[in-house]
Amino acid sequence: MDLLKKAEELGATFADLRIMKIKELSLTVTEDRELITTNGIDQGFSLRVLYRGNWGYKSSTGEVSYDDVKDAINVSYGDEKTNIIYMPPKKDNVDIKTKYDFNKSIEEKFKDLRKIRESVFSLSDRIKSVNIRYYESHYEKEYYSTEDREIKQKYVISGFSIVAVARENDIVASAYVSKSTFQGYPLEIFDINDILQTLKIRIEGQLKGKPPKADKYPVVLAPEVVGVFAHEAIGHLAEADLAINGILYELRGKQIAPESVNIIDSPAVDYPMGIGVTIYDDDGIEGRDVYIIKNGVVNEFLTDRFYSSYLGQRPTGNARAEDFRNPIIIRMRNTYISPGSYSYDEMIKEIKQGILLVSPRGGQTSPDGTFQFGIQEAYKIENGEVKEPLRNVGISGYTIETLRDIKAVSKEFNVSPGYCGKEGQSVPVGVGGPYVLVENMKVGGIID
Repeated sequence: MDLLKKAEELGATFADLRIMKIKELSLTVTEDRELITTNGIDQGFSLRVLYRGNWGYKSSTGEVSYDDVKDAINVSYGDEKTNIIYMPPKKDNVDIKTKYDFNKSIEEKFKDLRKIRESVFSLSDRIKSVNIRYYESHYEKEYYSTEDREIKQKYVISGFSIVAVARENDIVASAYVSKSTFQGYPLEIFDINDILQTLKIRIEGQLKGKPPKADKYPVVLAPEVVGVFAHEAIGHLAEADLAINGILYELRGKQIAPESVNIIDSPAVDYPMGIGVTIYDDDGIEGRDVYIIKNGVVNEFLTDRFYSSYLGQRPTGNARAEDFRNPIIIRMRNTYISPGSYSYDEMIKEIKQGILLVSPRGGQTSPDGTFQFGIQEAYKIENGEVKEPLRNVGISGYTIETLRDIKAVSKEFNVSPGYCGKEGQSVPVGVGGPYVLVENMKVGGIID
C-alpha cells in the first residue's frame, strides 16, 4: 500500500494499517420494557509506525491519508528500544460463514425475545423480574503492513443472555444463562427449552439450597467453572506483558501440575460457543495453539510482535484490540483445559464428602496467583452421589496449589462464551474444559 511505503520513506522501519467496520445490533427485553440499545455501524482505521525504535499511532473514523502517516511519525515516542518480530509476506481472505442467517427483522427478533420472556415467567410464580439481552456484531477487518501482508477477515459474533430474579419469603435468588456463537442466529442454534430448564434449576437451587459449612473439600469442577479457572487463574498469568512480572515466568520448564493437565489457548475451536475465534490477530499474525501448560509443565506464553522478540518465542497470534480506537494488547482467545481419561461418574464416586461446582458467578484473580470466584449452581456430594443443591457458595485459593491438587480430568468437554476486560478493552473469548476433580479446595460458606 502506497501509504505504508510513504511511512518507510519518512524513516519508519515498520508500519501497519488496520481498517475495521463493525455493524452492531443490541436489543433488551425486561418484564416491562423493550429497547433497541444499539443499532448502527462503527468504522475507522488505526495506523501504526515504528520510527527510531518508538511506536507512533494515528486512528480516525475518516479515510487514512498521507497527513495521517506524518502525524503518526511525529507522535512516536518512547525509550527507542522497541524491537519486534517481522513476518514473511502473506495474503489471505478469511470469511467465516454462518450456518444460520440473520435474515429476521428487528421486530421478528423482538418477537422471539418476547416468547422467551413469557416462558421464563411461566417457570415459576416466584420469578419477579427478567432481563433478556440479544446482540450481534458483524466484523469486517483489513490488515496491511510494510512486510507485504494483506489480511482480510469477516465473521459474526452473536448471542443472548437471560437473567431472572425470584423471591420466596426472605430469600432472593438471581440466576443467569448466557449463550454466544460465531455460527449464526443464536436463537436457532441453541435449544431454548434446555436453557429454560437450566435457568429453572438454578433458581430453585438457590431458593431451596442451604449454604455449605466453610471448609476445605474435595470438589468436582464442571466445564463452565474449569473454563473460568483456566482463563482467570492461568490465562492472564500467561499473557506475556503480565507474565514477565508474575509467578509463571519463574516457573518456565517446571512441573506444576500432574501430567494429565494441559492448558491451551487456541485461535479456533470446533465448538459453537468458541467465540474467541482469531484466525489472524490484530498484529496481522496467524494464530496457533499455545500450550501454556503441557503435561503439567509451564511451557510458553501468549505474545504479540514485541514480546515474541523479547522472549525469543515463536509468535502466537494473541495481539488483539477491541476496535480501531484502542491500542493492540495481548489477549486470550479460546482458553481451556484439554480432556483427560476419567469419566464424570468415576469422579463423583470417588468422593465421600465434597461439592460439585457447576456454574460460576463472577470472580477475581491477582498477579500473585490467588483467586476467588462466586458460584451460582452447586451441589453437595455424599458417598459418591450428587445430593441437594447449595447456595451462597464461593471458592478461593492459590493457582499453583490448586493445579497440584488436581486428581483427575474427565473425557467430557465443553466450551462456553465470555467477554474479557483488560486495560479498559473488552473482547470475546471462549473458556472451557472437562470436569476436573480437585482434591482440596477452600469453599466459603457458614462459619461455626
